[in-house]
Amino acid sequence: MAKQLIERTVQNVALEYMVSHYKWRAKRGRIWNKIEVRTKKGKRADGLLAFRKRIIGGTFVASMEAKSFKTLHNIKPRLDNILWVKNSAYYGSIATFLFAVLIVFKNIDEPRYALMLVLNSWIILTVLVAIFTRKMHINQTMDVFKQVLLYKADEQWIAISKDSFEMIDQRLQKPFIQVLKARGIGLLIVNSRKKVDRVHKPKRNRKPFGNFLKYYSVGEEISKYLK
Repeated sequence: MAKQLIERTVQNVALEYMVSHYKWRAKRGRIWNKIEVRTKKGKRADGLLAFRKRIIGGTFVASMEAKSFKTLHNIKPRLDNILWVKNSAYYGSIATFLFAVLIVFKNIDEPRYALMLVLNSWIILTVLVAIFTRKMHINQTMDVFKQVLLYKADEQWIAISKDSFEMIDQRLQKPFIQVLKARGIGLLIVNSRKKVDRVHKPKRNRKPFGNFLKYYSVGEEISKYLK
């Protein structure tokens, strides 16, 4: 059986990988990086790095949330009831609109009847959508996804140990990856030999003014270091 990695190991290995990943973009290759960085709201990013961009200038920030087998419950996709209701209402409304176009035109002389038929159709179609899509990944969320959003950055990553990923139900492994990719969160998997597999890169978060360092308690310290 492969060795189970503790979270601190996942943090260190993943952050080291991130530094090498971004180094070519950093001015003079200089990158500030640290594990366990507090935000001004009292939260704690498992990893944070920042650098001055080589060509266009400005400060770039990347954050990371790490998970191991001890926090496995945080990386299991589960039903988000609020998201499920929203998606059901949204897709039910689209189906109802398409249905209503036909019904209204056919019953234009009986608007009250047409309206009641559309309303009843919306309820029925929304319920049907809810039933048939309940287990789809579009209605799934994860505690780890909510956690990484607390650590605001130009790019955000989740790093997990391979043993933790393999402990996830095989039917949920693909949705786990799909949810993160669709929402722009990068994914790193660290194996027992402390090698990193980058599953996919994160999407860039745009910030029109300033930079993301202002959200961290050591933001001013980092800015001085990068000057």
